[in-house]
Amino acid sequence: MTNRNLESADKHFSGSPAGKTAHSRSSIVTTSWDDGDPLDLDLAEMLRERGLPGTFFVPLTGPYGKATLRPADLRTLQAEGFEIGAHTVSHRPLAPLRGEELWKDVRNSKYVLEDTLGEEVTMFCYPNGSYNRRTIRAVKKAGFEGARTVRMLSHSLAFNAYEMPTTVQAYPHTPLAYLRNLGKQGDLASLYGYVTDLRRCKTWVQLGKRLFDQVLAEGGIWHLYGHSWEIEALKLWDELAEMLDYVARRAGVSYLPNSQVVRERAVLKQVPHLATA
Repeated sequence: MTNRNLESADKHFSGSPAGKTAHSRSSIVTTSWDDGDPLDLDLAEMLRERGLPGTFFVPLTGPYGKATLRPADLRTLQAEGFEIGAHTVSHRPLAPLRGEELWKDVRNSKYVLEDTLGEEVTMFCYPNGSYNRRTIRAVKKAGFEGARTVRMLSHSLAFNAYEMPTTVQAYPHTPLAYLRNLGKQGDLASLYGYVTDLRRCKTWVQLGKRLFDQVLAEGGIWHLYGHSWEIEALKLWDELAEMLDYVARRAGVSYLPNSQVVRERAVLKQVPHLATA
């Protein structure tokens, strides 16, 4: 079993300016992809061609018992510089779980992936965005550094490491779905921004571009997430390519995996003019 006291080396992508100051890293792009579907390999190729990072959250058992990436596939993604995160053993919603049942679903997903990869797995993602305080305590106890949610339309540097939000999903949500998502989180600032400005966007790609432009202008984090099986089912590959092309290889933007965003957000927040971005 992997020595979990050793910190994994950070992986940098072709778009990441090495050795830059905190100021130059104020605009960050990260992406994450859930469920470990074999189609993630196609998605990874799209990211790699554009020098973009990707964190792949892989459950040991896929949704509805579907197949997930094989150990050899995970090691290939790892060797290509992509990050592998945990997504539970069973892909069940975690909020209803308690005690040993919750603990095993969280902890064992970390241990099995670490044995497969030979390095520490530091990021976690809540299946279906289902979690509560009890879930967060289990994730922390298991040794994860952060966990991603399904909260959308966020680009702030100020977030709880165990409630990492996203900016946009590769999915054609209705306006009502965005409003429900924001209302559930109690994010009044983002709710106001959506109602007064972002609601004019007709597609998820337009929305993603608009939010990326805000990050370029104001600083912050642009976080795209999705599911490759969903992209295939809805035939969104061309739209995804358009979105990735728009954000790739931009001067002054740092392209980081999820774990590095979690680590660096604290550093960026210490810079006064960035903390209010």
